[in-house]
Amino acid sequence: MNDKVAEVLPVAAAKFRAITPLGDRLTSFSSWVVICGALVLLILWLSDSTDVPFIEHLPSIPGPPMVGNLVQLGTEQPRRLAELSKKYGPVFQIRLGNKRFVVANSFESIKQLWINNQSSLISRPTLHTFHNVLSSSQGFTIGTSPWDESCKRRRKAAATALNRPAVVSYMPFVDLESHVSIKELVQQLGNSDAQVDLDPYPLFQRLALNLSLTLGYGFRIDGSVNNELLREIINVERGISTLRSTSNNWQDFVPLLRIFPRRTNEASDLRHRRDVYLEYLLQKLKDRIAMGTHVSCITGNILQDPECKLTHGKEFFATKYLSSQTSVDHLM
Repeated sequence: MNDKVAEVLPVAAAKFRAITPLGDRLTSFSSWVVICGALVLLILWLSDSTDVPFIEHLPSIPGPPMVGNLVQLGTEQPRRLAELSKKYGPVFQIRLGNKRFVVANSFESIKQLWINNQSSLISRPTLHTFHNVLSSSQGFTIGTSPWDESCKRRRKAAATALNRPAVVSYMPFVDLESHVSIKELVQQLGNSDAQVDLDPYPLFQRLALNLSLTLGYGFRIDGSVNNELLREIINVERGISTLRSTSNNWQDFVPLLRIFPRRTNEASDLRHRRDVYLEYLLQKLKDRIAMGTHVSCITGNILQDPECKLTHGKEFFATKYLSSQTSVDHLM
């Protein structure tokens, strides 16, 4: 019996030694699974947090983790929010990915928030695509800047150019652009008594853009609504407006989506195209100032103001960009 045991033990020990490395590998694999799982859960937890904590005592629209109410609101967000206000009341909170918003859906609530508490709402939130990609070369626009001393100076300069007396002085520009658009509209109608299909939208686009360029750069685009520069500015501004939309660009609210480069590449392309025409407009203005043939305008006044010359960098570009964006955004 002892002899048999003595013969069996070495064989069993050899088999155990052969099995042991496999056990170690299984243990190592299990450890990596646990570590990777923990990392995934940590990433998901961080992605599911919001920039502003949950607001107590304010109705909240329920939604799935990470994306919040993005799917629920879809592409017609104003309509869906109006429908939700019937159930949750005039003021409630929503989650778009990792950002929290307060929605006001009545005149009184809007008055309370934006009139009675306007000083608390003077700043603007930052979004990845617009602020980190699109605005990386030209700085933030006045209407999209977080509140600081730089934004304060730029808004003061813009307010001076857009106060009541200044706006009255712009009426000749409005008359000119209105006359040109109506005249071209009549020419398209012709003298025929037959019905004619017309699309006045491009004429209105040119009107608004020319007003903006005249006030900003003392420059207007003359000629057809198919002018290359005019179409380029309008197409770029339309693309930028689309990327800024809360319903079309989820990577601003779900950071994990930024690993897919499509939206970032679109923003980079639009930034380059915008830089080209902004620099072109600025250089033309500088040339006219040097020759003494310039027309008084917002950017020209800033260029010639000794107190503003030190802000030529991103502060200045953000101020001049107001001129190309103020009216065009409403035409997209």
